[in-house]
Amino acid sequence: DIYVNYDCDLNAANIFERLVSDLSKIAQGRSGHELGMTPLQELSLRKKGLECLVSILKCMVEWSKDLYVNPNHQTNLGLEKPSDVDAGESKSSEMSGRRSSASSLDSTVSSGIGSISTQALVPDDPEQFEVIKQQKEIIEHGIELFNKKPKRGIHYLQEQGMLGPTLEDIAQFLQQEDRLDFTQIGEFLGENNKFNKEVMYAYVDQLDFCGKDFVSALRIFLEGFRLPGEAQKIDRLMEKFAARYLECNQGQTLFASADTAYVLAYSIIMLTTDLHSPQVKNKMTKEQYIKMNRGINDSKDLPEEYLSSIFDEIEGKKIAMKETKEYTITAKSTKHNVASEKQRRLLYNMEMEQMAKTAKALMEAVSHAKAPFTSATHLDHVRPMFKLIWTPLLAAYSIGLQNCDDTEVASLCLEGIRCAIRIACIFSMQLERDAYVQALARFSLLTASSSITEMKQKNIDTIKTLITVAHTDGNYLGNSWHEILKCISQLELAQLIGTGVKTRYLSGPGREKEGTIKSYSSGGEEFMGLGIGTLVGGGVDKKQIASIQESVGETSSQSVVVAVDRWDVTPMKMWQFLQWTH
Repeated sequence: DIYVNYDCDLNAANIFERLVSDLSKIAQGRSGHELGMTPLQELSLRKKGLECLVSILKCMVEWSKDLYVNPNHQTNLGLEKPSDVDAGESKSSEMSGRRSSASSLDSTVSSGIGSISTQALVPDDPEQFEVIKQQKEIIEHGIELFNKKPKRGIHYLQEQGMLGPTLEDIAQFLQQEDRLDFTQIGEFLGENNKFNKEVMYAYVDQLDFCGKDFVSALRIFLEGFRLPGEAQKIDRLMEKFAARYLECNQGQTLFASADTAYVLAYSIIMLTTDLHSPQVKNKMTKEQYIKMNRGINDSKDLPEEYLSSIFDEIEGKKIAMKETKEYTITAKSTKHNVASEKQRRLLYNMEMEQMAKTAKALMEAVSHAKAPFTSATHLDHVRPMFKLIWTPLLAAYSIGLQNCDDTEVASLCLEGIRCAIRIACIFSMQLERDAYVQALARFSLLTASSSITEMKQKNIDTIKTLITVAHTDGNYLGNSWHEILKCISQLELAQLIGTGVKTRYLSGPGREKEGTIKSYSSGGEEFMGLGIGTLVGGGVDKKQIASIQESVGETSSQSVVVAVDRWDVTPMKMWQFLQWTH
């Protein structure tokens, strides 16, 4: 529902995409140290981020489960769970079972789908939402171009048919699009060439100042952009504003001409800067301001009471120059040397209070708006959603497996990768599927350049996950079988080393030539060493042999053996693989 109603809305923020992106950064442990977190706090936060990412993928798997065809005709992927399965695989199998069961994977999510669908106000058409999403991406790219070079962005949007050709269309776009850089709008409107001035005139002419007092009208005028720094650009903008104000208030008798309004507008901006800028030490007094505006009304003075009221209003509330919207953590909270837990807690409370105020203001601003709501009911939404988020998810899971040895983190990452492969397989997303399978193969260390002695429990769990993926999603894997078969081949060699097989029992004289196996003698026995990329190197002593055998011993455990046995590569499947690779 979030994706359909926000990410597929031309005027709404990409909440689903930003949510996953931010969760991915949290799961990767970014900025934890800068925020003053302890390593334990950072690890806990990373786990929470990973849990959220895995939950999102589980929901997507559950949503699209009707499209999945189990090659083994099992209702539960973890049905034949061995007795000595470790905690990580137990979670993985439990997750798999939930995917295939209609009454699983968080029943509240499943029940929510049905209950909300009765409240739909707008029909759910996946093709229509996909078109809207594509249009939104074009608009966002055009806005990105505008924020660098305004004319380029306008030209791009007009070429793509997302912006009308008239000056009024461009002016309306500048007024209504909040994602534009306000500084760039001001610079663009203040330029002195013909096109820019025509757009600026159309922009100001669309503003309604009827019945507004002068200061209120000026505030409205400056709401849509930030005044440029060049005096000549400000001059052109203020001149047009003054003319438009008198055009909207023709019955007024205070100003003798548009020149009066122009000079007064300029003086109000100067007064705002003088009274509210911290760089100005000697502030202007009311008497000085009144004196500065003498003779501006066709060589006559404006009433002192009027100028005095303007001074009091600006002193109480400055005319805020529009700033570019940037939601960042304040510099104070990003210092490396936050002295104590008390100061960290104080900074945290200040940030939360500011966030609460901002959220309240945003909610109040849109509380009057009535937008149609669409309840998502189609499975086809999962494909574009996954297309949108697969890269930040892969980054989070890869970094989690690479940089952290915590078993819970590894289990969550492997669970997420399994879900991602399932989605990519169901919707025939070859690039995404291959990327996740290759990630699994890489972290198994079976095809890596690392020594076998570096293998840890998380690498063993990765091997189990890779075998399970081959077992449950084999019919969908296509060219990804190549990575899996390479790992299985190397796994066989690892298991032989774990049992101390002698050289003469291994066939294939070309193996040593290929660099995958070395032979060496130790203590009168001739063992086979696995050089998965690079072994320990040169001379291998008894301690290193013991270390190698200990590292690969787990690959011969009952759980791995059973998993391989469950993966039945029939001659037909092997023939299909050979066709794919050739």
